[in-house]
Amino acid sequence: MAIPSMSDRRSPFPSPSPVRIAAPGDRFVFGGDWNPEQWDESEWESDIVKLERAGINEATINVFSWALIQPDEHHYDFSMLDRIVNLLIEHNFGFVLATSTGALPAWIARQYPDTTRTDYEGRHHLFGVRHNACPNSPNFLRLSASLAGNLARRYGSNDHLIAWHVSNELGGACYCDNCAEGFRAWLRRRYGTIEAVDRAWNANFWSHTYTDFDQILPPNAISDGIAGGKATLSGCDIDYRRFQSDSLLATYTNERDAIREFDSVHPITTNLMDTYEGADYFRWGRQMDVISWDDYPFPHTTVSDNAFKHDLMRGVGEGKPFMLMESTPNQTNWQECNVLREPGKMRSESYQAIAHGADTIQYFQLRQSRGGFEKYHGAVISHGGREDERVYNEVRELGRELSAYGRSFMGGLINAPVALMFDWDSYWSTENISLLPEGFDYPDQVRRWYAPFHRRNIMVDVVSEDIAPEELARYKVLVAPAMVMVKPGVAERIEEFVRAGGTFLTTIMSGMHDEHDNVILGGYPGAFRDVCGMRVEELDMYQVGRDVRAVFAAGVESGALEGDETGHAIESAISLTGGILKLDGGARALAVYGGDAFYRGTPVVTVNDFGAGTAYFAGAVLDEIGTDKVVESVIQQAGVTAIASPESVEVTSRYYPDRDEELVFILNHANTPVTWADAPVRGAKSLFDETVLDEDLELEPYGVIVAVRRLQ
Repeated sequence: MAIPSMSDRRSPFPSPSPVRIAAPGDRFVFGGDWNPEQWDESEWESDIVKLERAGINEATINVFSWALIQPDEHHYDFSMLDRIVNLLIEHNFGFVLATSTGALPAWIARQYPDTTRTDYEGRHHLFGVRHNACPNSPNFLRLSASLAGNLARRYGSNDHLIAWHVSNELGGACYCDNCAEGFRAWLRRRYGTIEAVDRAWNANFWSHTYTDFDQILPPNAISDGIAGGKATLSGCDIDYRRFQSDSLLATYTNERDAIREFDSVHPITTNLMDTYEGADYFRWGRQMDVISWDDYPFPHTTVSDNAFKHDLMRGVGEGKPFMLMESTPNQTNWQECNVLREPGKMRSESYQAIAHGADTIQYFQLRQSRGGFEKYHGAVISHGGREDERVYNEVRELGRELSAYGRSFMGGLINAPVALMFDWDSYWSTENISLLPEGFDYPDQVRRWYAPFHRRNIMVDVVSEDIAPEELARYKVLVAPAMVMVKPGVAERIEEFVRAGGTFLTTIMSGMHDEHDNVILGGYPGAFRDVCGMRVEELDMYQVGRDVRAVFAAGVESGALEGDETGHAIESAISLTGGILKLDGGARALAVYGGDAFYRGTPVVTVNDFGAGTAYFAGAVLDEIGTDKVVESVIQQAGVTAIASPESVEVTSRYYPDRDEELVFILNHANTPVTWADAPVRGAKSLFDETVLDEDLELEPYGVIVAVRRLQ
């Protein structure tokens, strides 16, 4: 058994040309946030020496220094930043330079009150915390662009500069008068007339017909917001979310353009936050030179969930390698329970990021702060400051590996036979559906359908719903879980994909709304009715503890999935929501309802032949058993090859066309050793020690093997 070679398949993204991110000397970037302004300058040199000995070669600086750099509107003081930069250069460090606009100085908030935000409850905020700037404040936009431009003028030609880091974790929403006026202007551009707005929002509901744009308010708690983040007119709420996402993006492009006046060379980025609700990252990715993001798994985060986040960020960057801008070498300080990371786990998670497309490993933070909210957040250098501590030594061991082998990882691309759609509009739409139970979460629905492919070591590209037809055609399988909103042209592209021989999988709560969040009439799943060959007549919601099941059995008219090896029916628990399905469009059942539902015996999972392809519809929220059974049928239908590995072992490949090579990452995510008999790497060499690998692999707890293969 061998891992399928990638050489016979093209990347699904159009000719990716990765921005090369490298430390001085073309080294793999290994570093993170360093905030020396937070402690005495006499300690800086000691920090750098310790970081050097740990293999660190990069520092992200100036993230929150606005107040120090610009003490008032008319003066800049770069003297401290100059000393920080010079020290890094003396030690041959690269640096990522932040614009430090992620938190306002107190003097700006006092002098220009419009720069601070008004929250959902309608309260205008004073100075404090971070993420505190109104994205539509003319004063904020003017001052932040000026700061970014002055930084670029001073440091943009520095040979040790790796990249620009605009602001920090851009997020949040504002409901102030500037945002209200900006929203009205945004609506005028989008719709043209107030009558078009009324039609789009179905504004006759509850006497909400508008006769003038000036009557429209941001939907918050003192206007049209409803408890739970919903609104009277969901179309208005979703348009406001789109507007706020665009507004935050405009703060990025405002600073980016100011930098570009003085630096046309270095890549510009801002650190994203995986499935963050407040920003449509696919729109953002088109404005960024390279994607960077911050990865902080919770104790309950599964290996599959974290892999999905990496793949989402790679997809936002159209398949190009990304920067892991922040992670932690130890524990966080802000989760519900801030557990220690077991020995080896940081290394295996770092290699998982690399395996899924990361070309950097960076931490928050390089040294623990002595004060402030994040003083107990993990770091390479702890409050103890010693080099004989566990975390420091784990970082040092990883640093040695990355120093020796890191260049081999850089620039690798990924080929995937499966595309998974993630759509921020559908995310916002599901949050506005008052019918759904509280536990229905759009990102969770997407991840639960990503997981069966990940368990089979099948690579997945996470893509936008507006993917071009020629790009979509390169995949064998397209999955669109809970994609409730279907914008113009999307259904047609999917039908074309299936008609040409592709395999499509979608689920309950898909295809039901148009771009304005109005129901597509004629029966669910709306835009997907024809391709799926069935309809959902009624939706049902399930209380916790209710016995509702999907039954995959020999009696189901499917031609596949006929029970387990004993011939018994296979049952999957159903939760949250399902529906009464009617097979009046040519589809057939793969599974039927069981349990106490009055519609037991009726279809719950269906399959439909459409042109040369096939469309699957999962008509309820299935558990792992159910999603596995459906995906097993999907990959058999599509001819996708799975790789069976021990439960805790993940297998991923990156390929390097410039050297006709691929690297196969084999990761043990368990804290116990694993033996993998008949591993599909016989004859390949280990990158780390150049030994020829046998079929039987021995993986240590959180062990990593990287196999080198020639492309066929």
